[in-house]
Amino acid sequence: EPMAPWEGPAMAGVMNEFADADSGYGFLIECVQHLPGLFASIVPWLGGERHKELAAQYGNRADWVVLVKDRGTGTVTIGPDGEAVHTYPFDDELDRKHLREGIAASIRMQEAAGAQQIYLSGQRFEPWRRGDDLEAYIAQVNEIPIGPGGTPVFSAHQMCSAPLGADPATSVANPSGELHDTRGVWIADASGMPTCSGVNPMITTMALAHRTATNLLAADA
Repeated sequence: EPMAPWEGPAMAGVMNEFADADSGYGFLIECVQHLPGLFASIVPWLGGERHKELAAQYGNRADWVVLVKDRGTGTVTIGPDGEAVHTYPFDDELDRKHLREGIAASIRMQEAAGAQQIYLSGQRFEPWRRGDDLEAYIAQVNEIPIGPGGTPVFSAHQMCSAPLGADPATSVANPSGELHDTRGVWIADASGMPTCSGVNPMITTMALAHRTATNLLAADA
């Protein structure tokens, strides 16, 4: 059926059944609006003819993303050139488990919704087709490595790289948003969040910015 993935709201549906799968950590499954450039970057490359066949069905696609509330952490350091160096290995076993579980749940949901073909971004084999063994396909997908050269992992909502907190040893700014060691410098974006929210943080970020701005104005008064 025509899905027109380039139209409508960016995210019109979220499945949150597994948001608290393991002691506050888990994953969401979200639908996503996109344009042909994203499609071209994730469709399996199976040769020119097969690529053309899949591209011709672009308007019938329905894509989902797995949003993991990560327990793992990364680092932001200063390199020899004075620029920030960001490292995020995504090596926490619980996070990797939740990504795998989210992918499997997404596949089963697509099958239940009537999908005729299913494929995972980064796979290098034929899509699942209706009538194929679904569990065998999931097992094959689980063999794909996570990360570069395999299933791509990305972030659209970077958080907690300069967290607010009372202890300078574990936070960059105080609870009001002002840096511990530099007066007059304030944190007002998602980097100030103390932990990962586990959800798209637009409203949370707006609230944090409003709170920090209020504190800044009060400090200058």
